[in-house]
Amino acid sequence: MPPHSAAPRGGARALALAALIAVSGWWPGQPAQAQAWQASGRIASMPAFAVQIDPATVSSRDLAEIRRLGFTHVRFGVRPEVVRGHLKPQRYAQVIAQARQAGLHMLVTLYGGRYIWGDDGEDGSSDASEAKFAAFASQFMLRNAGPDLSYEIWNEPDNKTFLHPSVPITRLISAAGRICDALAQAGTAPPPSVYLFGLARLPGAENAAAEQSLSRLLTDPRLGCVKGLSIHPYRATPETLLRDYRQLGERIRSSPRPGAQLIVSEWGYASYLPVRSEATQATLIARQVLAGVMAQVPMLGIYAWRDRGQARWEREANFGLLRNDGSEKPVIAMLRDLLGMLSGAKDASWHQRQDSFMVELRKDGVAHRIYWGPQARTLLRDALARAGATDGCTARALGDAQKALPCAALLQDSAVLADGAMLLASWSGGKAPP
Repeated sequence: MPPHSAAPRGGARALALAALIAVSGWWPGQPAQAQAWQASGRIASMPAFAVQIDPATVSSRDLAEIRRLGFTHVRFGVRPEVVRGHLKPQRYAQVIAQARQAGLHMLVTLYGGRYIWGDDGEDGSSDASEAKFAAFASQFMLRNAGPDLSYEIWNEPDNKTFLHPSVPITRLISAAGRICDALAQAGTAPPPSVYLFGLARLPGAENAAAEQSLSRLLTDPRLGCVKGLSIHPYRATPETLLRDYRQLGERIRSSPRPGAQLIVSEWGYASYLPVRSEATQATLIARQVLAGVMAQVPMLGIYAWRDRGQARWEREANFGLLRNDGSEKPVIAMLRDLLGMLSGAKDASWHQRQDSFMVELRKDGVAHRIYWGPQARTLLRDALARAGATDGCTARALGDAQKALPCAALLQDSAVLADGAMLLASWSGGKAPP
């Protein structure tokens, strides 16, 4: 999350605005008016949806449920044996086999501790430590090959928790070059998909490590085995991803490597007290998914499958879609609705008016529209009123499959679905109103 800004003296309204954005991610809206959409776009394909798992605790039952929910990928980290917190090689092999049995693809993050190779040593910034990490990563890839395995080199090197500040980013870039050399020498065909580096913040003037990573990826021929860059775009307002992703995409398309991918390997929202409820977490993650869909991200990874602890006031312990005891948070029902609808969807597009959005698509002969934002309900009511007919149309809150109502009820009663954070309207005839 971005740091909070100090409010100006006497800025009670500014404090309220900052609190609204931090807790819910909404920008306060203006009253909706009958007007054209201000921005629109076609959705040519859906992302591959991933969720972070803990390889130490994930079970076959977890993996089967992840697949049933609509995810196609899981992401997890692998560390060398000299690093504290590593698992036995047999456990990593078991998780890979269980994920395959569940029909899931994997994005495996290969990384160490605060140093490039292990937690001991002065700073890890040496040719020897670089060569050791490259050997560990390339050997793991060669032992665990297959079209269902992709790899991410390191995790958040622009965060001192994961890379000691004394180790320059050039060390990791050089290590990635060594990995490409090793894979080429082994002659693995087809080569695995490899991504750099799981960046904690986006490339730009304020993040030199990320900026250098992107620049070298796009220009360094030694990184030819690398398919793209992976990012962690944590943010208060999910839909701002469209702007940032568009800007980075334009840079890539105008570079010597216009086909390089930009994937989101990690991003999530914690439900922790007193900042954010589980219901608000559910809405934010659903908006995160739809932001990735609108931005045309090739892969969107949600952090994380299960809470890491039981203390409700600890942010890092409460990013899970499940509670620590395995019970479902409200976000599960939201994702079951949403991912099931997005998979195999046709004729998809998105539209924006001010700070409210609509995604429309067709699935199995039914036309669907998802509305969200401060004006969501008004936009849906306006569309129904302009159509002049509501035959075959039902509406409900996203994630609440048991309470669908005839769309006519929205026009007859101004209080219907007034509490729904995200609204789903469906037309059984397969055609929504203009």
